[in-house]
This record gives sequence, C-alpha cells and structure tokens, in this order.
Amino acid sequence: MKISIYKSPLVIATLLFIISSVPAAHSENIQVNFGVTFRNARLIPLWIADEEGFFKKQGLDVKQVNISGGTQGAQMMVSGGVDVSYDDPITCVVSTAGGVPVNVIVGGTPSLAYLIVGGPGVKTFADVKGKRVGSSGLGLSASRLALLVGLRRFGIDADKGQATIVAAGQEPERIAGLSTGAIAATVISPEYRTKLEQLGVNMLADLRTLNIPWETSSVITTVKNAQTKRDMLERVVRAILQAHAFILNPANRARVIELTTTQLALKSQQDAASVYDDLVKFYVFKKPYPTRDGFANVIAEVAKQLPKAAAIKYEDVVDTSIIEKLDKSGFIDALYK
Repeated sequence: MKISIYKSPLVIATLLFIISSVPAAHSENIQVNFGVTFRNARLIPLWIADEEGFFKKQGLDVKQVNISGGTQGAQMMVSGGVDVSYDDPITCVVSTAGGVPVNVIVGGTPSLAYLIVGGPGVKTFADVKGKRVGSSGLGLSASRLALLVGLRRFGIDADKGQATIVAAGQEPERIAGLSTGAIAATVISPEYRTKLEQLGVNMLADLRTLNIPWETSSVITTVKNAQTKRDMLERVVRAILQAHAFILNPANRARVIELTTTQLALKSQQDAASVYDDLVKFYVFKKPYPTRDGFANVIAEVAKQLPKAAAIKYEDVVDTSIIEKLDKSGFIDALYK
C-alpha cells in the first residue's frame, strides 16, 4: 500500500515542527535605531555585534545614529528618534529626575574611564592647584564629573575654588589647550595615550585604577520602550552579550584589534593592542550588570547640581530584568562553553 507523504499525519506534523523552529529567512528584520553619544573603545561591543553579524542573527536591522551629546540623546530617545543608546548613565539620572524615566539595561564600565593629564610643566597635582582645568562643558558632562571626582581624590576640590573648570571642547580641543597652556590639566580617554606622549603631555593619574565605583558607557532606553519594545530590546541585549563573549575569547584577539584599528583610526597595531588590553581588563565583562555603588556615586554627584536627583534610587534608573532573564536561562554561560 502506498502512503502519500503529503497526507501522512506524521510527516505533516514533522514538517510543521521544523518550519516553526527555524526563523523565517525571508521575513523582515526588526528595525532598530541605535544612538551613540561618544566614539571610543567602549563602543567596540556595538561594532563587533554589527560586523560579526550578531544583530542579524537576532533578527535585527540596526542603524547607528550619531548624537552630539547626552542631552540630545535623551531628547531623541524620548521623542522616538532612537530606540536604545550607548550613553552615559548621567543621562538616565537627569532624565528620570525630570520626570521622563530612562534606564540602563546593560552595564558599561564600572569605573572612571579617563586619564588625568597635565600640560608641559604640570608634572604633579600640586602643579594643578589654582589653575584652569578643562572639561567638555560646564554642565553635567561625563568628563566634567570625572574631573571633579578625580581631582578630589588627589586633594583638589574644584567646587571649593581650588581649581577652575572651564569648557575646553572635545578631546582634540582639550589636548590642544594643554599644548598651548590654555588649560593646565584635563581628562582624556586612554586611547589618546600615544598622542599625549608625542606632545610631551604628562599623565598624572589613570582613574580606572583608583577603585572609584562609577558607571559609564552603558546601554540605555526609556521605561516606555522597555514596556512596549520588550522583544526588540531582548534581542539587542542578546547580540551585545554575544559580542562581549567574542571579545573576551583570546582566539578573536586579532579580529578585535583589526576592527579597533579601523573604527578608531589608530596609527599602529601597537596602539590597537593596547586598546584591546584595556577592553578585556576594564570595559567588557561576561555578565555586565550595572553596579549599585557606581550608581550611588553618579547620583550623588548629579544631585550637587540637580537637587531633585538626590531622591533617585538604583531601581529608578536601572532595569536588570532582561539580563537577569538571560543569565538565569543559561544563555550567557553557554556563550563561554
């Protein structure tokens, strides 16, 4: 007796199971506008997720949207211009204090990712006292808060007039200001080390090594997005975690260095190798939960200029539900097997 495979219940059930188990190859990917408010080594997980196809594998079509600063980033997110961003958690605190809740969903760097550097002739912190020091702006910028906190650790309280913080532009402008003597010191991303050495600029401290709990360069979104775009955000977090695992795998070192050289326009493989070492030591973690101590310090500093922020708690600006779900499910651990 012949049995048609098209009429066999077992065959039909099997085919239906296979079809339902495999993502539709030709279905449209979910569109994601991913904001970026900075360009340094802390963005490498985003670039890896894109270049190595982790976003695509999660069914996402990601468009990177360059944003000139955290304030504009918050405005774009609230208006729907971006769905999720790599941004400084200061944005979350300020926005939430202003009545528009924004949360970190993936922790970034749990330390102050800056070097304090002095111009020619400024070799110790004693040489900085009473002088002009530069940050990107005079508001609640990441560089200004890093400068305030860092100087305070070495006995210089700019809030008490022991140094004068001035707006000195972005990092290239601040480096130029050091060279001309317009400012005595500033904070610079570690990627600029080689250029600083060439200009005869002196490194006074690496703030990452001082064990000051902090939070920088995190993945953030609005509470509204976390409620209405849950599936999309979980896919984003999965891809970022896959990128972390890729970076932390020593077998991928050469590929990460290659991408770093291209994206940051570094002059040599040696510079890129140094950035890679920073990545695996300071910036990229297997389970990037936002830290309570880091947020406590960020909130305390913001509250000095924005009193409303003093009432904000960790839970008001952090949503760990997605990363906790992926952690408990075994997804993260499986990436390292």
